[in-house]
Amino acid sequence: MIDYFERTLRLTDLEVWTIRIQRVHYSLVIVDERRKVAVEELDIADFIIYEDEQRTNYVSVSIYSESDVQDGHIEPLADLAKQLTEHLALAHCDVITKFYTEQPEIAIDRLLIEKYGYKLADISLEKLWHLNQD
Repeated sequence: MIDYFERTLRLTDLEVWTIRIQRVHYSLVIVDERRKVAVEELDIADFIIYEDEQRTNYVSVSIYSESDVQDGHIEPLADLAKQLTEHLALAHCDVITKFYTEQPEIAIDRLLIEKYGYKLADISLEKLWHLNQD
């Protein structure tokens, strides 16, 4: 069971959620990729995808933790990701959740730099006063 979760950042194409389960901290990052999913991103061996079967948009969900995700935490984290993105799956989007072992703060800064050109610490306090931080 999830003990705590909070959205800590909301940009137009990216959200960051902080999650705690039994004193273990995770960061869940949702990114609207604004493109169709590539076959390599599906991680399914020998998978054939036909153009007419592809969904219109790809939304990635990445869950980061400093150590390997505990077995008992995988299901609640995946369920939360599904709840947060269920409306997207209904809107003809591919939503793919993956787990990564990486320090969450470093991973989030890397993603922000790649996508927006700045780190989390570069966002002014005034922007955090609003529902959307763009």
